[in-house]
Amino acid sequence: MGKELYQVVAYIALRNKDGSSMINVPLYVKVSAMNKSGMTETQESVMHRISTIMIKRNEKQLSDYFANATATGAGGLPPARGV
Repeated sequence: MGKELYQVVAYIALRNKDGSSMINVPLYVKVSAMNKSGMTETQESVMHRISTIMIKRNEKQLSDYFANATATGAGGLPPARGV
């Protein structure tokens, strides 16, 4: 049996059993053969689709977080200052 190859497709946040956050957890997909970009054409297509989905999900989570922080008056960016 040959060496197994894996490709990182995203970094996600998970929760530990105690409820604390684990951030920047790599999400891997097993790949079988590599082309010059490091994967097969089909796998490359799947990677792009997965990455697009994960980016949209992350953008929504961040948007929801900042909308909630702004609505509750907590967090958010500090006010801009003149130069």
